[in-house]
Amino acid sequence: MRRLRTPAIVLRRWPFGESSMTLRALTPELGTVSLMAKGVNKLTSGTLGVLDTWALIEMECGGSDDAELLTLYRAGLLDRLSGLDGDPERLAAAAVLAEIAEEAAPPGQPAPEIFLWLADALRALAALPPGGDPAPVLVPALFSGLRLAGLDPALEAAGGAGTDWFSPAAGGLVRETARPHAHARRLRPATLALLRSAASGAPLSPDGPWDDCLTILGEFLHYHWERPPRAWPLLQERRRRRARTA
Repeated sequence: MRRLRTPAIVLRRWPFGESSMTLRALTPELGTVSLMAKGVNKLTSGTLGVLDTWALIEMECGGSDDAELLTLYRAGLLDRLSGLDGDPERLAAAAVLAEIAEEAAPPGQPAPEIFLWLADALRALAALPPGGDPAPVLVPALFSGLRLAGLDPALEAAGGAGTDWFSPAAGGLVRETARPHAHARRLRPATLALLRSAASGAPLSPDGPWDDCLTILGEFLHYHWERPPRAWPLLQERRRRRARTA
């Protein structure tokens, strides 16, 4: 392939030897790509500190069409998203969203919508005031990301008498007179209303049963991926700490 110059979001990175690293990045044109960044940890590299996780960068890369790792030739920082640093809850939220983006963006295929979605969501998380709750940003972003990944939780059910339940196995909301056989959570009216507002993009109040919404969406992801997102336990722990200090 020819050299490509493109914006990118660093999703993950690993050291490779003393001065190099490999990284996974999301791009609009190539979806997710794996890269070898040789010598970037040298003081003379010009990219030391640029390739931070979640950083928005502009990079030039290339390699043969059958290469498993592309070569990163140069990179420049566009936005470090420094508002994420120092807040483990925001970092956990960013990691969950990045994992959805990586699942939704096949390698080597254009993914402009997914790239823009993740960039906007990370910027919104980074722009929160100190101590601000990430949930009102994270929950709507989760709905948008799930749609892009081909997973869209149903929040409407056929009419009739019964109780509203959220069943991951059934794809979302079901209305039953008794508890469904598969795992399901009973939805309080306030929780269902907040889920619907978040899914529709309607204006949201910072107050509400956000933890209930996150629990429901986390179980939905766990069921459809057959595992929870890797950062989900950290996110849950930070939510519990927030609740104890509220």
